[in-house]
Amino acid sequence: MDIPNAASEQKQRLYERLYVAAEDLGLARQYAQHLLKKGWHSAPWERRGSIYMQQSAFVTALVVSYARAFTKSYGWPPLPESVLPDNQGAKALHKRLMDLRHEVYAHSDSKHHKVQPWRIDSKALTDIRGAPFWRFSKGECELITELIDEIRKLLLPKITIMRAEIAEA
Repeated sequence: MDIPNAASEQKQRLYERLYVAAEDLGLARQYAQHLLKKGWHSAPWERRGSIYMQQSAFVTALVVSYARAFTKSYGWPPLPESVLPDNQGAKALHKRLMDLRHEVYAHSDSKHHKVQPWRIDSKALTDIRGAPFWRFSKGECELITELIDEIRKLLLPKITIMRAEIAEA
């Protein structure tokens, strides 16, 4: 009698995971579309005012929302591998977004940062700073949108089927 309950509980948890992952991916898609609409693809010195700061916030939100669907979640199972498109371009972009999340946007890995003290003259010191730019090109935003659309095409039918199965149980 415990086994069917455990199985239905596992199915419910997977359903929740898939549902929330689809929402997170939907948010990431909205952020990519906003970057495209605004034309926010610049280095910090290329635009005036607060544009780079706003761009950075949307890029960060895009990467974190995308990766949230694929990172470990306590209480829920991992997403099945079958939700990722089976082509090299999609896999490479997915890996890049996950690496960016792990190394740049959720953590500051040393390989992406360099700080070197620099003497200006006998009294003045400063630092030369190397850090990643928080931006995606127009083409990258378009590819990210396409990737998310492909994943959601694989994810949403699973959610629909599971919704009906769980509701009927």
